[in-house]
Amino acid sequence: PIFGARVVGQVTTLPLEGEDGPLSLCQDGVASDHAGAWYVATKDSLLHVSAAGRVRRVAAVPEGEVFNRNAASPDGSAVFVADYSSHDIRRVEVATGEVTTLAGSGEDGDADGVGDAAEFCSPTGLAISPDGSALFVTDSANHKIRRVEVATGE
Repeated sequence: PIFGARVVGQVTTLPLEGEDGPLSLCQDGVASDHAGAWYVATKDSLLHVSAAGRVRRVAAVPEGEVFNRNAASPDGSAVFVADYSSHDIRRVEVATGEVTTLAGSGEDGDADGVGDAAEFCSPTGLAISPDGSALFVTDSANHKIRRVEVATGE
């Protein structure tokens, strides 16, 4: 395994290898891909890190946005990202790198609703339900945990 032998309480550093050698990035979030590898959100990209430590860019972060935390769908087809600066929840298609807004108006606020009728204020954390049907979002500036239905964006 990439981290070596597993010992309870032992801490090791993941050596990230890009096409040009070791990477030193501003990492903002990490999530399992449910198959032995990880997705890492950085200041300008969403990366896939294989179990061998090889890095592949899945998507570029749109200009002026900050992808904080992420969660991978159980089937591995999508990664959901808390976009702190745009106050949105984004969906990234792993196969194509397409980034779409699942929920959030792009303005800070505090409103339940579907898609862009919903408002967040600095979402910083994400968790996905075991079946992939819902996201649980830390809406930090509103001091709330919000539930987003993945199929509808509610």
